[in-house]
Amino acid sequence: MEWTQKRTQKIGRFLIPTVLLLSCLFVLIDPPFMEILELKTVDFRFWIRGKNIPPGHVVIVAIDEKTVRAWGRWPPPRAQMATLINQISAQAPKVIVFDLLFTEKESFAETRESSVESLSPGDLAFQAAIKRAGNVVLPFALDVLATDQKSSEFTAPPSESILFSSYPRVNLSEASFHPLHAVAALAPLPLFATAAAAMGHAFILPDRDGVLRRETLVVEYNGDYYPPISLAAARLYLGIPEMEMAIQMGEAVRLGKMNIPTDELGRISIDYFGKEKSYPFYSAVDVASGQIPPGIFKEKVALIGASAMATADSKVTPFSNNMMGFEKNATVIENLITNRLLHRSEGRMKGISLGLIVLYGLILWVVMPRCHAIGCAGWGGGLFVAHLLLATILFIHYKIWIDVVYPEIAVVGAYLVYTGFQYFTEEKKARAIRKMFQSYVSPRVVEEMIKCPELARLGGYKQEVTILFSDIVAFTPFCEERKERPSEVVSILNEYLGAMTDIVFQWEGTLDKFVGDSIMVFWGAPLPQEDHAWRAVCCARDMCRRLSRLQEKWKQEGTPPLDIGIGINTGEVIVGNIGTDGKKMDYTVIGDAVNLAARVESLTRKYESTIILTEKTYTKILLKLARETGLQIKKLDDVQVKGKEETISIYGLILGQN
Repeated sequence: MEWTQKRTQKIGRFLIPTVLLLSCLFVLIDPPFMEILELKTVDFRFWIRGKNIPPGHVVIVAIDEKTVRAWGRWPPPRAQMATLINQISAQAPKVIVFDLLFTEKESFAETRESSVESLSPGDLAFQAAIKRAGNVVLPFALDVLATDQKSSEFTAPPSESILFSSYPRVNLSEASFHPLHAVAALAPLPLFATAAAAMGHAFILPDRDGVLRRETLVVEYNGDYYPPISLAAARLYLGIPEMEMAIQMGEAVRLGKMNIPTDELGRISIDYFGKEKSYPFYSAVDVASGQIPPGIFKEKVALIGASAMATADSKVTPFSNNMMGFEKNATVIENLITNRLLHRSEGRMKGISLGLIVLYGLILWVVMPRCHAIGCAGWGGGLFVAHLLLATILFIHYKIWIDVVYPEIAVVGAYLVYTGFQYFTEEKKARAIRKMFQSYVSPRVVEEMIKCPELARLGGYKQEVTILFSDIVAFTPFCEERKERPSEVVSILNEYLGAMTDIVFQWEGTLDKFVGDSIMVFWGAPLPQEDHAWRAVCCARDMCRRLSRLQEKWKQEGTPPLDIGIGINTGEVIVGNIGTDGKKMDYTVIGDAVNLAARVESLTRKYESTIILTEKTYTKILLKLARETGLQIKKLDDVQVKGKEETISIYGLILGQN
């Protein structure tokens, strides 16, 4: 068993590095379902953090139901949009951002003009308002094809009006960079595009689970790279010249002195502040008619978007299932203006995840083989909770997003695999121990041995124990008198042996064997028992007390009562499994101390003492005798037993009343 236990520990130690290696491979492969799990942990971290109050740089102007009813149609009249710009501009905002596309001319059937080349007065007024404001950002649409698409849904010809809005500087890098590729663009009318202070794309890319967590800062179209309207608005707000906006491929976007790390797709993570309506909302009709307090837009970003039914573009975010798309843009603009960014570089994060997996693996590899089940659970659970707390604290207080799933899976996997292996091997050992010892010792001792199997040494070894021999006095004549009734003899003997076995197990002795009417018991093995001599003596006393009750019962039944003699000796013996392997094995003790106990038992008839113990046993229990008054022992004699040259002192236990 010792060799098997060592082998089990070696195999268990090998399992942990195997799980860690598989976890590292998962990090490098990064399967889609693992990414979704990780993203869900980000939502959990947002939920733990709770709602934050936006810094207040953005004010939203909503074209809501009230506005549509007042203006009478959708899309809104361009003349009203011009008035809206003028009213906002009068309050000196830093930037006016539209989250609406203006890709077609306004219909003006009331003018009875038939020429499609003609512009409505509303279009001209809108263009003039944009130009006069000097700080308007307009969006354009990009068609980024999915892998199963054949062609673009955009039918408009490529527009050159968006060229001036691309990144002016692109720095090549050795980093892996795979920007999203657009095959078509839908741009504002040239008269609006040329009047705008800046433009940006309005493309969004939700994650695999449909939740919008990231903003795409770079989309490639016709060999040029384009920023979103959020970045264009932040640049104008911060007063950064267009030439100070650059891409470091696959690493970051430069906005003046600000370095914005991106993933290999050119995306950043959005630090949402809360649910929908986290920003101040004003109805567009109220703003256009001047029915709002003065100074609302001063030094702010005025973001104009549609929220009316059937016009709104709602998104799913970590906080909400119904956030307007322009609220997402407001959040990104705030993030960029305040440099409040969630820091996550995919390449670096993989390295961090691998490092944490190795660190946690080394800890578990060192401590788990030294622990029992509760200790393993403590270390595994402790590392799990510690990493979750680390990831949450870094996320909330330092805006750092580190992986939760991969390190946690490594910890849980290592724990489950190791403890599962231990469970099955321990169960196997437990079954072997239970099978071996359940007929020798009490159930409690068996369970103790299962908990600490290293204590149940089955190989031969030397150990000091106390041996008890018990024999029925005059049992042979008893049997002769009843030779015609063997079933009666067996019934009485079984009743006696069953009662004595109960007492032996109460005192946690090891029942060695029955030899006819004789009982052999020892204490001190397989589990160590410092008070093995005291247990043996107390067990002998209780055996006699139980026999007294049986004798009364037998008298009432008309059966002659049986009497017993008990001999007890303490000494060093050889303990182990003895017999023929595969056929019959007995866990027993052998040695001179065993023989002496048997010899002492035979002296009980001569000295008319039911219980006799040797001097070694008596010496072992002296301290107990001094403290407890329940036992009285007297010296009987110095005798020479068969097989011994020197004399030994023997002592008799005086039995009191039951």
